[in-house]
Amino acid sequence: MSRTTGRKSRRPSQQESVPILSAAYLKNAKSKKDIISRLSAITNALESDPELDPSDAPGLASLSTLLVQPDSFLHHKDSDVRLHTLLACMELFYVYAPEPPWDEEEILNIFRVMVRMLGNLGHTLESSGSGVDGGGTSGNSAETSCGENSNNYEHYFRILELLSEVKIGVVLVELVRSTPTDLDPSAEDELRQEALEILCDLIRTIITCVHVDHPPEVAAHAEVAVAACIEEFDGSVPVQVLDEILVFVGAGPIQWVTNPAAVRAAAAVALAKKKRQPPPFPQSEMPPAQIQQTNPQYLVAAKIIRRTEDKISSPIAALLNGLLGGDADVVTSISVVDLTETTTTDARGKTVSTPSAAAVTSTGQVAHTGADVWSITYELHRIAPQILTTVIGTVASSLVYPEVGPRWRATKLLGRLFAARSSNIAVKFRICFSQWLRRSADTEQKIRETMVKGLVSFLTNKSHETDLCQDVNESLATILTKDPSLDVRLLAIRQVCELAHNATNDAISDTAATTPSATTSNTTTPPSRTYTPDISVFSAELLLAVANRVSSKNKIERRDAITGLAQIFHKHYIRKILRHVQDGGDDCDIEVILRVLHEHCSEEQIKKYKFVVEAEEKFGWIPQKVFECVYFSDATDPELRNRIYQIVDDVLLDGGLTATSRAVGLAIILHGLKKKGKENAFKWMCALFSQRSQLQRALGLYLDARVKAKGCEAGSAEAFTADAEAMEKLEVVASLSSPLVGISSSNSDSSADMSSVLKRFHTAKDKHIFRILSTIASPTHSPSARKRAFDELPKRTKGMGAVSVAWTKALARRCSMGAFVNFESIEHCIILAQESFEANDCKVSSLFLTCVKTMIASFPALAATKESFKNLVEFLEVVRTDVTPEAKKELEEYGIVTLISDILAKSASSMPGKGNGDDEETISIYETLRSQLLRLCKNDGTPEQARNSVHALSSLVNPVSQHLSLPSRVKKEKKEFEPLLKALVAPSRLAVPDDSMASKQKSKIVSVLSAIAAVAECAPYAFNSTGEGKTPLCWGERAIDFSLNAVLLGKNTSSNLSNEEYSSDSGSESETESPAKGRRSSTARGNKAAVASSKENDKVNISVHCRMICASIEVLICHIRATIVRAKADGAKSELEAPSTEHVAKVFKTLIDI
Repeated sequence: MSRTTGRKSRRPSQQESVPILSAAYLKNAKSKKDIISRLSAITNALESDPELDPSDAPGLASLSTLLVQPDSFLHHKDSDVRLHTLLACMELFYVYAPEPPWDEEEILNIFRVMVRMLGNLGHTLESSGSGVDGGGTSGNSAETSCGENSNNYEHYFRILELLSEVKIGVVLVELVRSTPTDLDPSAEDELRQEALEILCDLIRTIITCVHVDHPPEVAAHAEVAVAACIEEFDGSVPVQVLDEILVFVGAGPIQWVTNPAAVRAAAAVALAKKKRQPPPFPQSEMPPAQIQQTNPQYLVAAKIIRRTEDKISSPIAALLNGLLGGDADVVTSISVVDLTETTTTDARGKTVSTPSAAAVTSTGQVAHTGADVWSITYELHRIAPQILTTVIGTVASSLVYPEVGPRWRATKLLGRLFAARSSNIAVKFRICFSQWLRRSADTEQKIRETMVKGLVSFLTNKSHETDLCQDVNESLATILTKDPSLDVRLLAIRQVCELAHNATNDAISDTAATTPSATTSNTTTPPSRTYTPDISVFSAELLLAVANRVSSKNKIERRDAITGLAQIFHKHYIRKILRHVQDGGDDCDIEVILRVLHEHCSEEQIKKYKFVVEAEEKFGWIPQKVFECVYFSDATDPELRNRIYQIVDDVLLDGGLTATSRAVGLAIILHGLKKKGKENAFKWMCALFSQRSQLQRALGLYLDARVKAKGCEAGSAEAFTADAEAMEKLEVVASLSSPLVGISSSNSDSSADMSSVLKRFHTAKDKHIFRILSTIASPTHSPSARKRAFDELPKRTKGMGAVSVAWTKALARRCSMGAFVNFESIEHCIILAQESFEANDCKVSSLFLTCVKTMIASFPALAATKESFKNLVEFLEVVRTDVTPEAKKELEEYGIVTLISDILAKSASSMPGKGNGDDEETISIYETLRSQLLRLCKNDGTPEQARNSVHALSSLVNPVSQHLSLPSRVKKEKKEFEPLLKALVAPSRLAVPDDSMASKQKSKIVSVLSAIAAVAECAPYAFNSTGEGKTPLCWGERAIDFSLNAVLLGKNTSSNLSNEEYSSDSGSESETESPAKGRRSSTARGNKAAVASSKENDKVNISVHCRMICASIEVLICHIRATIVRAKADGAKSELEAPSTEHVAKVFKTLIDI
């Protein structure tokens, strides 16, 4: 205790103080009120004279003795008397410093009262008029204030202030440190032990009395008062003293307290209930029962440790090492830890070990729950990390402890320490970090689950530690692929995917947590920082390990893995790639789009950019995994199939992207799926969309059949028949939709079988259900129609039961077009293909056209909208007329014309067709298209282009949307195709090419035969119509005669030099009974010199002639098949005559010989 400590300024004494500072003055008190008044006068007198010398006040010694005598003022039954007596004694401590005027027992009694009085400070505020009855802290019965008008906060604060300024607590430290004398040793030991206990109580009370609403001076005085006691110890600080401080450290910086708003709300609800009134607010709006609040005791304890770190660090480290090492003397002497575990049995009869909830202090009081050695060690890294220098190794040694409890807690503690953002313990203790990583293969599931959380937390906070994060990635990948526990793998999948999805390129995002508005201003959640790692911290191997679980036998594991990967792909790959396109909107500059596609779809460009290569390795394969999951059918895993539809529609390319961005994203994804090694994923994608297309058609047929049934007279036989037909079509819809899975059939929905669901659905009285479904039964519906179906159908089918609602929702999801592909994205693909061509980039143009071609294979109507149809015709006209020779070469290289013709051929069946009511623009478009298609058939189209053109012409002549009679259809067919067929079978076109011709001229015969085969298939009436000229053969018969006799059988070719040369080039090694082979063999023997002189030309000739033979076979087969099928379909009204059996036999005999 020191006299040099600064004192509070005091007013100068107005009168002589000697009469007051005497025992006689106090003895003359007549009442309790007079006692308090005289004690206050004594305290003021002592306080007002800081330089008072005890020798100058003769009565001061007797006064000191009187204050502490048994049954005297210090032990008075009234708390206010005791309080003012204590204040006087506190002033006497200063006057008599450094030797107080009392013996050891009296000093201890003073401190006992001091502890009880000081405890009330935690229950009183500066603005309050009195203390709170029943106060007490840490098991000490704190004195309560008496007298409603007394402002006891000032007195309690004065006690703490004197403890801080005068350092009165040092007196107890001296008693604890007193050296043995010749007196009774046991009595001295008992005295020192009692002084130590009171010192611990004092330190605990000083820290506990700090309240969150107190002014900062209270915490500052508490810090100084306790620090003075610790600094007074010369050697080691007693373990019990460390215990009192560490208990508060282990409690953590945040504490949960009762929410005053919740208390008031509960009282209001109870009052309303008592009065039989409605509650003042619904249950969902009730304030939370507890709220988070800054723990002021933790803050004070942390400041004490930092202030006395030089004195206290070694004792704390020794204490923690003793606890962790199992030192019996240490463990039994303090309260901060209980390493034992309680064994209990759960509801399943399984034995569970749980740590003790609380520990018992040395004085028999229960310590704060959670204040154990593990939490204390963790908190110390925030306060004074140097203390843990020798502790980390001890903790790491517990990782191999045979018992599960200590091993688990050591694993958890090290995980928290290594992942702590405020420390670099993992870097300093690499060996311990490696030992911790090996716990990911621990035999105990609980420890492996803790490791998953710790590893993910490390990636969250330590993304800048590249080497360590790589080790963590490997450990997580090992858990994902090899851990035997499903629960551990699921935990790893969910935490890794969630963290990767939330990852950003910004290291830190500051967010302040808020609490409900009902809380007070001082009881708010402290501001916190939410850390999200950079996506680069996740290795490709870790994400591949997640993808490995897609093939798991467990359905939940498969579903969680593919969902997480899809979300990661969308946020960190496709969104990032499309960000500039998205910023440009639907009118984004084509140069931006071309740059994006070249960076991610050109192998040469990809290799130039390291970030593109890394992104491809990390995320580019995810769509492949998504579509490979289509392998799991509805019979195997219907929930996964439903999830795949949702992922494809709403995750890969979400609705938040513009139509232009979705078109570019679709091109990138499809380009990736068509790479070598990913063909299966592309096929499964086509199968998925094919199923949706079939479902849409089936749903449309059902809705039409239902309308027909409703139009029949009720109760008639016709109505029953139509209703049965509609029900059969509904069963087809059900077979293509999701089965009933994961729905409870309890409550009102007692029957959950499909037949009952379909019956309730079919007999629903709400017509809007079927009107809404009709809007999504076509692939050209708008996104708003899809949204309306999702919103309205569950509400309108609610009365059918939960199972019916779930089935209808699944039907709507599977039937409607999502953001991945719809009419908007296809329209923009066509527009972008045209713009790319105009920008002289045929490669990108072909990418967009390939997207259109792929999608209309399942949904032809997507390219048959008015806008898409118009753009396709314009595009075809441009590439066929207004191109330079260089551009024409690129067109041929990337097959632009072939792609357009293929799209037109597939989508023309869904086009409306030319009608009498069309405007001039529409008529002009149809005429332009017709002329271009005819040019491709007759002049310069390739075989595939010619075939596509004929199919497109057929669809334009007789579209599906126009239901014409057979005579009208035949008439239109002949009018369109007879002139074309006549031109195709003209001798100038239908002739075996001469080898002297250019290769391009030679190939024309293949295109002509392909066009004829397509006419035979699409227009059998025109193909079999009577021809003109000297011969009685019709146009089709001329083509058949040429294909069979001239090409396959080689007849009537003696005067045809080119045909003889063809036989030479295609000759076989020996003669056979086949007419074609015999012709080639005989010609070959007479032209060996020609073969040897021009090998390159021979290869072209062989290619042309082989293709010509294949095309001739196609003509013959298409004629036979189409004629028979069409004649059978049209029935008795058909004019077609099936080919004779002799002709069919001749054709197939020739094919067998070939």
